[in-house]
Amino acid sequence: MVSKAFFTGSKYLVEDNDGRHDYLRLNGERFLHALATAGQRVVALPVDADDEKSAYLKTLVDLDEGYFAAREFEADASGKYLKHDERAERRLRIRTAERLSDLVDDLHAVLSAHDALVDAAVEHVEETESGDDHRRKREEVRSKLLGCTDRAVSGGWYATVESYYYSLSPGELVAEDRERRHQRIEGTEESRGIRELLGKPHFQRLAERDLRRIRHVNRESPGNDARVWKRLLDDYDWYLGRERDRSVAAGRASEPKG
Repeated sequence: MVSKAFFTGSKYLVEDNDGRHDYLRLNGERFLHALATAGQRVVALPVDADDEKSAYLKTLVDLDEGYFAAREFEADASGKYLKHDERAERRLRIRTAERLSDLVDDLHAVLSAHDALVDAAVEHVEETESGDDHRRKREEVRSKLLGCTDRAVSGGWYATVESYYYSLSPGELVAEDRERRHQRIEGTEESRGIRELLGKPHFQRLAERDLRRIRHVNRESPGNDARVWKRLLDDYDWYLGRERDRSVAAGRASEPKG
């Protein structure tokens, strides 16, 4: 477990940036700023649910460790798309895709911890409040938790997906011409492209239930930048498009024929 300072807002925390996301640093430990903020809000939540809070914080720690591991993997992958070594390139793609698919389990953990804490918080309010104050406080607690999970998804899980995506598509190399780049991304008869690789069964574990829960967090979260689902859909259509296309096809199939 990381230092509790990241969740208590210690004045000794140092703010830093890795070129893409802000993080806090203390005695060699690093913690994404978005996840630290979410954790601080969970700790400060005025409900008696220590076990559920601890479980939620553990998912934030796991997301944080996963993010920095992904950034190290991304840095290590830089330049390893070898123009004349298709076998090495293919191994790197497969290894990266397998790591990316593990993120689905991380998403399950965060959303499950969110649900458990919401249930515990609502139960606490039910037992300690009554009347109009009871209703107001219940919605206030629910809204705060949705804000925390929104931040955890957009600033932690989403950021890790981004890092692995850049590992798979690190940009044009000096020695890579337009045709080679097209082969790398789109694939040819001899070499599978990134888009084909990401359409493999690894990614089918992102179930429709998880997509609905992401949409729910997105829809209910407070703040000016709560469009988690839209950002995922716009920037990672290759990751979510399969489930979206399936739901669209199902909707069309249910329409009455003229």
